[in-house]
Amino acid sequence: MLPEEKPQIDKRYTAVLERVQPGYIAPDIPLGSFRLAPSIGMTGIYDDNIFGTQNDRVADTFLRIQPEAQLQSQWSRNSLSVDAKGTIDQYLHSSTENAADYSVTTRGVFDLDQATTLSTAVRAESDHQSRLSQDIFAQTVKPIYYTEQSGAMVLTHDFDKLRLSATGRVARFDFRDGRLADGSISDQQPSDNMSYRVGMRASYAQTPSLAWFVSASYNIRRYRVGTIETPKRDSQGYQLLAGVSFEPAALIRGSVGIGYIQQRFRLPFYTNIGGVDFDATIQFFPTQLTTVTLKGDRSVLDSGIPGSGGYLSTEGSIQIDHEWLRQLILSASVGYQNNRFNNLDRTDDRISAEASATYRINRYASLKLDYARLDQSSHGTDRYRAFKDDRATIGLTLTR
Repeated sequence: MLPEEKPQIDKRYTAVLERVQPGYIAPDIPLGSFRLAPSIGMTGIYDDNIFGTQNDRVADTFLRIQPEAQLQSQWSRNSLSVDAKGTIDQYLHSSTENAADYSVTTRGVFDLDQATTLSTAVRAESDHQSRLSQDIFAQTVKPIYYTEQSGAMVLTHDFDKLRLSATGRVARFDFRDGRLADGSISDQQPSDNMSYRVGMRASYAQTPSLAWFVSASYNIRRYRVGTIETPKRDSQGYQLLAGVSFEPAALIRGSVGIGYIQQRFRLPFYTNIGGVDFDATIQFFPTQLTTVTLKGDRSVLDSGIPGSGGYLSTEGSIQIDHEWLRQLILSASVGYQNNRFNNLDRTDDRISAEASATYRINRYASLKLDYARLDQSSHGTDRYRAFKDDRATIGLTLTR
């Protein structure tokens, strides 16, 4: 959510998805000391399992409209931006799945002096849970909607080769109750929560292409209510990482951190979650037109499943992007996620695959074809569902 931090080491390479091609950049609209970049995406999507069910799969086609407007300052010093976007889904047959979501994010970067920078972000969002989410425990008539209000800041100071950063984040989630097929209410109040997070990071640039870092963060999560089946999930936890960021002349760059993560619950009803932690992103550049990206991370996430306080999520992915004749970008990716729920004998495995082609028609328009597959399996005596989902999409994006 925060603006991207200025790199501490020299950036030698440009990834395919980062590259800006002359002749395919929308000119934006000048508004005094700001520039406005409006866009709208229109995508037709076919989904062969819209409810993510193991049996009795339901297929449908829907139209997704995504308007967006980005307002960016053009000041010589400091920066302010506002990003407003919406997502509107209209199904051909299953009208209960129609949805309208939005988010508004304001970001600021302020240079307090030559060595000190304050970055801030505030977001208001209205969204709904995907039917394919691992937190789904009952099929409601309509998706579960929720709102999020969040804010974050990071204060950074450079002491020559040493960079120190202090971060803070607060977020509030409010979920609406759902309705089951028999007319009864699916109570979502036990999921309403406030979370707080603070952190420190120190990074030392040994050379222009190598920087060592250590980081520590502490979080508090507070829930509004609990039930007999699911007592309040209040918890606090920490994350410790140490690692290295690098970008040598060997057609590779990345950041790798290894450490420990733990989340402790206030009530003895829940078992604590902890283990070895890691966060890594590595990119290879076999040619100037091809980028291979490897990612892996581990985190403790809140659970929406009754009786469970959270789960340890381990993820990994590989993505290949290739630029062909400047106008066409081909991408393919494979991902794996393992989720282990506390207080339940349940482990979910999620395997995803995606392939896409993006064609730049001109500076105002682009066309994208995409196919995505998700395969979830659930294990243990408390397993919920296993399902497969396939999506094929074709979309047009217009920018100004």
